[in-house]
Amino acid sequence: MSPTVTAIIVIVVGMVLLGIIWAVASIMKSAPSDVSAGSTPARTARDQLRPILLDFHVRGDVAEIYYAVPLDEGEVDDHLRDLMCHDASLVLHEKRSHGLPIAQVTKARVYGRRGEEAVVIDVMDLEAPGDIPEIAAPELVPHASATGFDPLTHLGEQEFEVQPGVADRPSEEDLAPFLDEIVIAKPVEAQLRAAGIDPTNVSLRDLALALLRTAGYEVVVGRVAVSTVDSGSAEVYTARKAGLEVLVAIVPHHEGEHPELPEQIVNMFVIEVAHLNPQRALLVTDKFGPYLVHEKERSDPRCRFITRGRLQAFVDGFSIQ
Repeated sequence: MSPTVTAIIVIVVGMVLLGIIWAVASIMKSAPSDVSAGSTPARTARDQLRPILLDFHVRGDVAEIYYAVPLDEGEVDDHLRDLMCHDASLVLHEKRSHGLPIAQVTKARVYGRRGEEAVVIDVMDLEAPGDIPEIAAPELVPHASATGFDPLTHLGEQEFEVQPGVADRPSEEDLAPFLDEIVIAKPVEAQLRAAGIDPTNVSLRDLALALLRTAGYEVVVGRVAVSTVDSGSAEVYTARKAGLEVLVAIVPHHEGEHPELPEQIVNMFVIEVAHLNPQRALLVTDKFGPYLVHEKERSDPRCRFITRGRLQAFVDGFSIQ
C-alpha cells in the first residue's frame, strides 16, 4: 500500500472517530442530569414567576425550604399552600439535579415569613425516601394557561359608567388609601404573596406591575416619565407578552395633591401613546378621573384609563371565572 493511500485511510479514520466523539458528547450534554432519579419537571410559562427562595437545608431526613413569602395572621390560605408546595417540589428536583444528596429525605417543610419569623406553610410527606412528589401547578388565575388568555381584554371591551367630577363629590382633598376600597380575590392574593408582595400593604405601582407579571407579562421600565409641575407624575413601563406590547403609566396619589387626575397628564399620556404606537395603553391611578378620559378613550380605543372608580374592575380581571 502506498504512503499516499495510507495517509488517506488515517485521515478518514480520524474524521470518523472525531464524529463519534462529537456525537457522544452531544448526547451527554443534552441528557438530563437527574436521569437516575427522575428528571426535573418541565417548566411552563407560568412557572417563570417563582416565589423567592431564601434558604434550603437538609437536616437528617427533613428538607427545609424557606421562602420570602409574607404571610397574613391566622391559617395559611389553601391557594397559597398549593402554590408553595408545587414550587417546593420543583426546588427538590433542582437541588438533586445539582448533586445535593437528598435520597434520605422523607419530609419537606415549607416556610414563609410573618414579620421576622419563619412560619411553616405546610409539611410534605414523601411516599418513600428521596421520592419527590409531582405536584401540579394550581390554576390560581383561571384560564391563564390557555393560549391567548389576556386579563386586560375585558378592559378594552368594558363600557365604564361616566364618573362624576370632583366638583360633584365631597370636597375632601385627602383620599382614603385605595386598598380600603378594593377587594382582592383569594387566588390572586395568594399569587401576590408568593411573589413576595403583601397585598394588605402594597403601593399602587407594585400591585399593578405584579398583577401584570402574574398574567405572564414581562415588565420593563419605560424610557420616559410623564410629569407636570404641581400636578403629580407618571411612571412609565412597557409590558410585553406573546408579541403584544402594552404601554403602562402609573400615577399614584400623594397626600396633599388634588384628588383628580390632571388633564395635563391625560394629554401627555395620549401624545406618548401616539408616539410609541403600542397595541394597548393603560394609565393606572388611584385618583378620580376627569370626564376628559372618556373623550380620549373614544378617540383612541387602545387607551384605557384605570382611575379610582375602575381599580376594582382592573383587579377583578386577574381572577375571571
